[in-house]
Amino acid sequence: MKGNLTITGSSTAIGGQYDKVKIVGEGNIEGDVQCNQLRCVGTMDMDGSLHAEHMSVVGTCSWTGGVQGNALKISGTVSVSGDAKIGKISGAGTLEARGDLYSDRLELKGQLVTAGDCEAEEFKIRGMFEVGGLLNAGEMDIKLYRISSAKEIGGEKIRIRRASVLSPYSFFFMPASDAQLTVDVIEGDDIDLEYTKARVVRGNRVTIGAGCEIELVEYKESLQRKKDAVIHANSKK
Repeated sequence: MKGNLTITGSSTAIGGQYDKVKIVGEGNIEGDVQCNQLRCVGTMDMDGSLHAEHMSVVGTCSWTGGVQGNALKISGTVSVSGDAKIGKISGAGTLEARGDLYSDRLELKGQLVTAGDCEAEEFKIRGMFEVGGLLNAGEMDIKLYRISSAKEIGGEKIRIRRASVLSPYSFFFMPASDAQLTVDVIEGDDIDLEYTKARVVRGNRVTIGAGCEIELVEYKESLQRKKDAVIHANSKK
């Protein structure tokens, strides 16, 4: 039977295989860890990779390697130096991956940063993001609170809006008046955009709304341009 690892206060431990890992305070773990459950309330620095079924972070956690797991709940800051492959990601705070990020369902209030690609079946963010590569999701629902960016965006259903000051989350985090998404290319089936600046938007059914500036729109079925949206060129394929 696997034992448990508990750090209370400030201490350093060795990696290994555990049932439960619990840090309350400040913990340093040297080496890779495999466990069923990890819970951090405070600060944890791990010099290695983590494979955990369920992860909960209240505070700050960082890994020098990659992270794999079924679920991660964040209330604070999580930093991964490698790739992250996590079934469900939820919570509020900052998630940073210096590699690629893969998730079945990502629902985050706060900030997301990836140096590489970000892929999810469902992608829902209220805040800001910076994706160094491709942001790809089956269903994408974004509300912008700050300036955000991605190299490319792809998906089946893509919806991008600027957050309203009446949003419940705005009580804690007011949206900026200049919140906007900058991206090179957006491709999808159903695309509905606001406050987006892009070189190319390519889709079946495309709606270009307030605050948008698009160099070229290519569409198959329909194109709707709302008031004050700027489209420099468009073509039906």
